[in-house]
Amino acid sequence: MKVRVYFCREPDIQAALLNNNKLSKQALDTIYDLVWETEFKNILNVGRIWLKFVHEQNPFGIELRRKRSHGKIAAGDVIQVASDYYMVHDVGARKIQIIE
Repeated sequence: MKVRVYFCREPDIQAALLNNNKLSKQALDTIYDLVWETEFKNILNVGRIWLKFVHEQNPFGIELRRKRSHGKIAAGDVIQVASDYYMVHDVGARKIQIIE
């Protein structure tokens, strides 16, 4: 199972993104930076991944990008688990739809 974590580059846009249940693929590529990509053999849920990013400095080893807009996962960031996408909130994450 492939897990990817995207951090939002624009802190001003994060509040507007939290109200939407949809995000376009183009917005994901332009507004977000792919920060982590990991392959897991065990099935994980998005809550466990979110907890790892909240509490640990290097949750799953070496990150893909060192230069990023913020150090820890924050509201408005996106976690991709297999083919499902989740928008991070202050506590937890909710599933969103990625449209082409």
